[in-house]
Amino acid sequence: MLPKLSLLPLVIIGSFSQLVPPSTGSPNPTKFIDLTYAFNNETVLWPGKEIKIFLETEGYTSTGVWVASRGFCTSEHSSTHIDSPYHFNEHGKKLHEIPLENMIDVPGIMIDIYDKVHQYKDGELTVIENYALTQQDVLEWEAKHGKISQGSVILLRTGWNSRWGNRNLYRGVKDEDESNSIDSESDQPIEMNFPSFDVTAAQFLATERQVLGVGVDTLSVDTGNSKEFLAHRLFSSRNIYMLENVANLQVLPAKGFNLWIVPFKIDFGTGAPTRILAKLN
Repeated sequence: MLPKLSLLPLVIIGSFSQLVPPSTGSPNPTKFIDLTYAFNNETVLWPGKEIKIFLETEGYTSTGVWVASRGFCTSEHSSTHIDSPYHFNEHGKKLHEIPLENMIDVPGIMIDIYDKVHQYKDGELTVIENYALTQQDVLEWEAKHGKISQGSVILLRTGWNSRWGNRNLYRGVKDEDESNSIDSESDQPIEMNFPSFDVTAAQFLATERQVLGVGVDTLSVDTGNSKEFLAHRLFSSRNIYMLENVANLQVLPAKGFNLWIVPFKIDFGTGAPTRILAKLN
């Protein structure tokens, strides 16, 4: 229970906004790299979901003790978060059933498709908004960096993080009114546009490479224009967890790092906001 506050004037300086720091070269290998977006008023959510951050109390009590507390209310699938397999598979593991050893100090792989999403020709940029990582793309990565080890977590960099904070750009929605017109995950999806995984890559990573989890720097492990959510369904069918809205992938190498994936502990959760940290080996 919070103590009662005296009616002293309050001045709140600053804002909830926190920009993702730009890449400044190779990260310090002795430190963790934060791959998580902060909860704030610029958090981009799936259409129809919302986040509320509010001040509960801030100030001095009548006895001169400083007390501050804020609250928040949001979906399990907000900001940087994990999807449990149950999210798209009624028989899949719920959040509390994912083994800790599958999320703590696990080997990471970063597949970079920035140049396939952002194509320059004669000085002109063309963005392939719904580019989907294919099995062939994965094989091309392996030809350069070696075979993906069983038990890895795959992070897909598309470059979409540069749009974070701008709801319409990040969702790939052209019409601002349309961006507000939907109320749930997949009942009536609006037309969004962003890159992610193709089902052929999902199938290959799940069955041939037996990965523990996958992640992406967009709203979904399916492309924005997906109506069937095939990647979600494929990964979920193999009890592979999914990470969405992963930040700062531009500072990671292709391999040679481990991940610490720490979601809120929600019993029977379909997902949860998650802190994701990487450390170079």
